[in-house]
Order: sequence, then C-alpha cells, then structure tokens
Amino acid sequence: MKSKSRYFLRWLIIVILLLVIAVSGFKIIQILTTYHEIEVSNEEAREEFISSYKEDTGLPEIDFAALKAANSEVVGWIYIPDTNVNYPVVQSKTSDYYYLTIDYKHRWSVSGSIYLSTYCAPDFSDVESLIYGHNMHNGEMFGKLKKYTDPQYLEAHKDLYILLPEGGYIKYNVTEGKYISIEDDVYSIPKRGGDPETLVLSTCTDDSSDTERLVVIAEYEGKY
Repeated sequence: MKSKSRYFLRWLIIVILLLVIAVSGFKIIQILTTYHEIEVSNEEAREEFISSYKEDTGLPEIDFAALKAANSEVVGWIYIPDTNVNYPVVQSKTSDYYYLTIDYKHRWSVSGSIYLSTYCAPDFSDVESLIYGHNMHNGEMFGKLKKYTDPQYLEAHKDLYILLPEGGYIKYNVTEGKYISIEDDVYSIPKRGGDPETLVLSTCTDDSSDTERLVVIAEYEGKY
C-alpha cells in the first residue's frame, strides 16, 4: 500500500512540475511576443513618419501632417542621437493616465506612449516641460534612460531635440540622470511665468518603486 502511495505521489509531483514548466514557458513566450510587437510597432512608426534625416543637422524629417491625421493630440517628436529615443510625443487634454496604456494611434498597448503631461503647455513654452514614458525591460520607450546615471554615457549623449509640428525644433542639453522621490518639485507642474528652462523625462525604476522615479534633466538651449 505504501509503495502505491509513493508511486502516486511521485507521479503527482512530476505532473505538477510539468504544469509549472508549461505555464512558465507560456508566460515567457507571451512576454517575448509582447516585447517583439512593441519593437515592431515603434519601428513602423519611424518608417511611416520619418521621411529622411537632414544632412546638415542629422535630425529626422517628420511627416507631421500624416502623424496628426493619425492622432490630433501629437505635440512633437522626441529624438536623442545615437540612442533609441526616437518617438512621437502625444498629450492628452484630459488625463495623465490615458496614454499609459494607449499608443500614439489610440490602440491599447502595454508600453503606452511617450507623452507630455496634461498640465504642460503643448508648445513646450512652460518654464518646465515634463514627459513621461514607460521603463520597458527590453529597452524600448524610456527603458534605457537609466544609462544617464553613468557620467560617461551622459557626456556622450547630451543633445536632446523636440521636433515641432509647425516646423523647427527645440534643442536641450542633458545635465543629469538621477533617481528622485515622487514628491520631488519636478512634479509640481505647471510652472509658468517665465521663459522655458527645463525638460524632464520621467520613468519608473526597474523595480517599479511606489516612492521613486528615474528622471533625466535637460536644460533649454534654444528654439530653431
């Protein structure tokens, strides 16, 4: 009797382990598929809306007419040379939460959009402009901003551009990447009553902390 019980228990454990392996494998495949879809979607956006790169500045030429036809809430395009930060920037008129799970074509997406805070001026004319993006573990969206905590990386990637729908661009110089409290003053917006000074890029920490965020701070250089 004991022998049969042990035999049954052994097979039960094997079945449970196989189920755990199968479920884990399915979850891994699901995650990898999602990441691949995000990468494809972002690359399609670049192929669809970047017509070329200018020879003199190296900046992308954006077909804003087509982009705004896809989403009237597009307010710009963010570009950091020699990085993967090369995305449309949108802004909800009603909520800072809308684009957390909605892409620039109003489709549901786990990676959401790169978006300007609802509380900021859409033309980036506030003293501080605040842009949010997810920290995707495959490096998409703002997933590689953590590299800016390395002084050598920061020094090699200081130029940041916001291309504007009406033509031209704003250039910023990245000054630091750091982890801050969610109570930090950078989140006290809007900040108005003066000339543009700062652009802040904000994303979650790798452990999705409830109390901290990773930010990249860039100083306004000029509008061209």
